Parts: sequence; structure tokens; C-alpha cells
Amino acid sequence: MSGLAIFTGVEVMFYWLGVLSLACVQGLVWLRWKMQSSWVSLAVLAAGMGTMLFAAAWAISSILEKEPQSASMSMIVIMLPGLVLTTLGGRLAWK
Repeated sequence: MSGLAIFTGVEVMFYWLGVLSLACVQGLVWLRWKMQSSWVSLAVLAAGMGTMLFAAAWAISSILEKEPQSASMSMIVIMLPGLVLTTLGGRLAWK
């Protein structure tokens, strides 16, 4: 048996949420320094990324609690506005 059997879904979820959060912050820093993006576009982009991370965490935890309907609703109700915000912020940042 491998040593990874001690990790449940919650630990793995928090690990990957940390990795994704760090990637989002690094992306925002890169956009600010290299692309000279405005703070408004970065704020919209950060709000969208945060919303999408929240939706992913909600969906994963709902699946771990055996509530698939809650997971699918979170992807529709929370993820789609986050995707719209992220797209809008990305378009503003790349101008």
C-alpha cells in the first residue's frame, strides 16, 4: 500500500486550492509588472478568479459529502459569473 492512502479528499482539495491560489496571484503579479495592467482590470480579474476557486471548492466538497446536485448547481450558479468576470478582467488587462 502506498503512503498516499493517508490523505483523504479534503487534504488533496486544500493542497490543489493552495496551488491554484498561488498560480492566480502569480498571474496577477505578472500582469501588473510585465503588461502594466490597470488596477481596475486586475481587481475584476481577481474577483473572477476568487469566485471560480470558491465554486471549485464548493463542488469538490459537495461531491465528498455525496451531494452531487449541490456540486452541479454550484458550477452553474457560482462558476459561470466567475467565468464572465475573469473573461472581462482578462480582456481589460490585455488591452
